[in-house]
Amino acid sequence: MAPTNTFTITADPGTDIWRKPPTTDVFNAPIALPPAGATPLRHSGPLTSFLSARLSLNFTPQEQYDQGGILLSFRQRRKDDDDDDNNNNNNRASSSTAAAPPPKWIKSGIEFYNGRPRLSTVSCDNWADWSVADLLPAEASGQSRSETGMGTGAETGWTTIAIEKDKDGNGTGVWVYRVLEDGNGGETKVPLREICWVFGQERLEDREVEVHAMAARPEKKAKGGLTVEFGDLKVRWAK
Repeated sequence: MAPTNTFTITADPGTDIWRKPPTTDVFNAPIALPPAGATPLRHSGPLTSFLSARLSLNFTPQEQYDQGGILLSFRQRRKDDDDDDNNNNNNRASSSTAAAPPPKWIKSGIEFYNGRPRLSTVSCDNWADWSVADLLPAEASGQSRSETGMGTGAETGWTTIAIEKDKDGNGTGVWVYRVLEDGNGGETKVPLREICWVFGQERLEDREVEVHAMAARPEKKAKGGLTVEFGDLKVRWAK
């Protein structure tokens, strides 16, 4: 089901968020928040208070590595962050990333890779690592792109990604899920990846997390930009 409170990001050719040794460190993809509504969206705060974030997206990929998704950026907390949190003044949108890229980040969503869109998660502690999974169950059963309708030029369909804090007997981390709705108000969370370094950072009480939607078109020779539609960005914090 398509969300009602949608917004878009258009990414120019040559944009990406990626870090690979020895020297690649790119963080020039556009990011954004939904337009300010009646209830302000608190999209940043202390990492120790973060519980979960989720976002739905849909786009039509054309180029290798075309992508859209949810971005979590981890930074040192600034002195004025407490005032911002108290004023609930964190619903400002940004059409591009900040001048200083975050030292650590996570992005998860859909990425077009080797001829088809795939669920994609990149986790960057010191360097980035990347995992992909099938977007549709039909792909896992061996159907062709023409049978699934998910090749170049086809919409991905609305897809929801959630990133949630998780604590078990072994410690604390985050899980990335693909969320499937059953049409009756229920949902199933399909686990995509567990990321364990997030709550293992030094001086955890001094860290903050920012949540945005992001889009990127890394192909520098592409003709025109990539437009990704987003909706239902939600962030939960501990009280």
